Amino acid sequence: SSSAQVPFRVVSLRARSPASAVASRPPPLLASSMGLRGAAAVALGSLLALASAEACAEAAGNCEADGASLLQVRPPHDVGDVAEDLRAMPGFLPATTAEDAERLRQIGVDCHLTEDGNCPLSGMNKSSIIHVYPGGQSACLNRSTPYFFEVKPGDEEKLLFYFQEGGACWDKVSYHLGLCTNSTQPDSWNGLLNFTDSRNPYRGYTMVKVLYCSGDMHAGDTEQPWGERGETLQVRGYRNAGAALSWALANFPRLTELRLIGQSAGSLGVQWWARRALQSFKARGARTVVIPDSFAGVLFPPDNVENTETFLFNTWNMCHDDTLTPREQEKCLAGELLLSEVFAGTVRSHPETRFGMISSKADAVQIGFEKMLGLTGQRNLLGALMTPRQFYKWLNLMLQSYVVEPNFRAYLVDGNHHVYTSEQILFETTPLSFNGTVGGHPKLIDWIDSLDEAHCKGKRVVCLGRPQPVVKIQPPPPGTCYCDEALMHRV
Repeated sequence: SSSAQVPFRVVSLRARSPASAVASRPPPLLASSMGLRGAAAVALGSLLALASAEACAEAAGNCEADGASLLQVRPPHDVGDVAEDLRAMPGFLPATTAEDAERLRQIGVDCHLTEDGNCPLSGMNKSSIIHVYPGGQSACLNRSTPYFFEVKPGDEEKLLFYFQEGGACWDKVSYHLGLCTNSTQPDSWNGLLNFTDSRNPYRGYTMVKVLYCSGDMHAGDTEQPWGERGETLQVRGYRNAGAALSWALANFPRLTELRLIGQSAGSLGVQWWARRALQSFKARGARTVVIPDSFAGVLFPPDNVENTETFLFNTWNMCHDDTLTPREQEKCLAGELLLSEVFAGTVRSHPETRFGMISSKADAVQIGFEKMLGLTGQRNLLGALMTPRQFYKWLNLMLQSYVVEPNFRAYLVDGNHHVYTSEQILFETTPLSFNGTVGGHPKLIDWIDSLDEAHCKGKRVVCLGRPQPVVKIQPPPPGTCYCDEALMHRV
């Protein structure tokens, strides 16, 4: 269940039974083709479980434990066990069974841009979910599955533009381990996507959901020989998201409210696409809010971040001139650009927009993803050794770089839960508890609602815990239930 805290022990991570496995999982990779990366991933069987003692204590409700790192589990028998454990972490991939995904496809109304005209919003039934097939260069990694994005019609002057989650793939090994969705998977309509819940501040909006089947944080535009026999696969997140944005631009000539939101891989996507979307809609005068949920982009160790991001940008061919400034594109092509620079530049250049980032302090999926990327993608042993304490330290330092802008906000939750905005627990989450079992104010849903206010008052970073200094050149403070005093002083 996606409403359960994820223990930091691999042996406990299999939250789903085979019957509830996600749809369209890629085929298994033959052991003979794994080579060094496969062997490194096998080593991850122990390293993925490496968690500091305080993290294990926090999962049980004690935030004050400290100290030595512990190997908490038995090593798995093969790399497939490790990948299955990571896939089973709630929120890493869309939480739909194959049967549910097919049912959601069946109840949707199909509209093909190339065959049915422009699929105008004005002609859509507001009681239906529309599957818009843009055709052209849009594509999924699974070559037999055409791409579509979803539209839930509502107010024709209010738009929620949502980037779906779904992991990431950076080579043949990660693809065949099933670390990314490879076909469109409609999923449940909960949280901010629940348009029947009176607690949802966006329930009357038209929603465009950018489905995700490209493994490239919605930003790649290339092809890779990742098929089982070396067949070429299409990595077209840039084309897919671009098609959804173009449709939205054509169908919202007037716009009073615009919300750009994404979770997990979609959080990275919204950080990458926010500038272009905001600039594209700017002349329409809408009030704008951007919310990246549960993937800030923390990598480890810090002196290897540039190399890691360059590896991903090159693998996915992300240096596009229409999503980056000329200077950013120059740095991207030179291997010197960071996603955090792109997002910080967007926050700085759009002072009229409210930006709000959401993260758990010890997010198990963000940490697990970095471990897998470190070993299978870059053979980066130190990256595979990142602990929750280190993750939270570098998350705080990243937030320090954003919060210098007065239009930036953040909401931090104790524990290791992953993703909130598409979950029903969103309405109960507090800074001390992902599911509201421990009190604390404000609730996450109230904080999201407050982002819409023209003059939001109070602390710009919501965090409950004892203040501690977080300094780049010093070890992280003990535990992860503290709050960075540099962030707490921002009002």
